[in-house]
Amino acid sequence: MSIFFKARGSSSFGLLVIRLIIGSTFLLAGAHKVMDIEAFINHVKSFGIFSPNASFILGFILPFIEIIFGAFYIIGIFTPLTSLALSVMTISFMVVSKNIATPAEQFVLPQIVFYLIMLSATLMTLFSGAGVMSFDALFDKKKKTETQNVSSPVPETVKPPEAIKDATFSEIVEEKKEEQNS
Repeated sequence: MSIFFKARGSSSFGLLVIRLIIGSTFLLAGAHKVMDIEAFINHVKSFGIFSPNASFILGFILPFIEIIFGAFYIIGIFTPLTSLALSVMTISFMVVSKNIATPAEQFVLPQIVFYLIMLSATLMTLFSGAGVMSFDALFDKKKKTETQNVSSPVPETVKPPEAIKDATFSEIVEEKKEEQNS
């Protein structure tokens, strides 16, 4: 029945899939814009939101930011910062998009659904982290100290003192009885 109901378990594989899909989307979108950077700069200028100089700078830098943060998201490094950057980019894309709530064709989901899915995925990794299949997991000091404490089969406080290591259990019980009787 665990195939039907699963409330617990490792979410690391799911986080990996999300990071691969969303990161690839940003990586490919940025690469596509870099291939025709001049057309993208003109596209940013056409919005009329920024001054021409600011539009040029934003239009030139944004594709490279998408590529860098898309790659970071895929490999799972600096995940909170990367997730925040991708969330801000997604929100800004939602703000400047035209006809975001109306579908381009009949029986097609509106573009806002695409952006909301991407935003929810980036926000999820912002709060939950990248999972164990990431570079962040290699550098997570808190996780390392927890696993180091668990790897020791017997904690130091439970190990017997040197004086009684060679004694048998029955001898120790006898000594305890004598101590209680005295």
